[in-house]
Amino acid sequence: MHPKIKDKLTEAQLNYKEIKHATFDKPIHSPLDFAEALGYEIGRITKSVFLRAKTKDKYIMAVCSCHKKLDFAKLAQLAKVNKLEVADKNELAEMIGYPPTGVCAIGLTANIAIFMDAELLNYQTIMVGSGEVAIEIELNPKDLLLITNATIDQISLA
Repeated sequence: MHPKIKDKLTEAQLNYKEIKHATFDKPIHSPLDFAEALGYEIGRITKSVFLRAKTKDKYIMAVCSCHKKLDFAKLAQLAKVNKLEVADKNELAEMIGYPPTGVCAIGLTANIAIFMDAELLNYQTIMVGSGEVAIEIELNPKDLLLITNATIDQISLA
């Protein structure tokens, strides 16, 4: 787990579980593999997508179930920008410092707005990236909302 994320979780005194892909008998190559290894519904496995305004003057993080598609129009409206696009890997590395397969909404700077899909609140726990490759964090979605100060809304397409 990335030290920045661990520090934030410890500071907030939240319950969480670190899950390493290497602890499973079968290799984990996809979110579906991970869900099956845990015996969890795929909706509990999240993706965190780093987005930027087309004008490149505003960045946001969007968190939703990994099998859902983000509603870019809704996110742009919430972020008060005309159009959003996925930020590139260089921006991700420079601004956040997490690898593309370990992106997490925890530990971001205050100038990056965070949006979380309301459907995630239907689960007792969800899996989020840990800031490291092949390691996930299991925590209550309400705790993720609290620690990230995210805006909750329906940000995925039906």
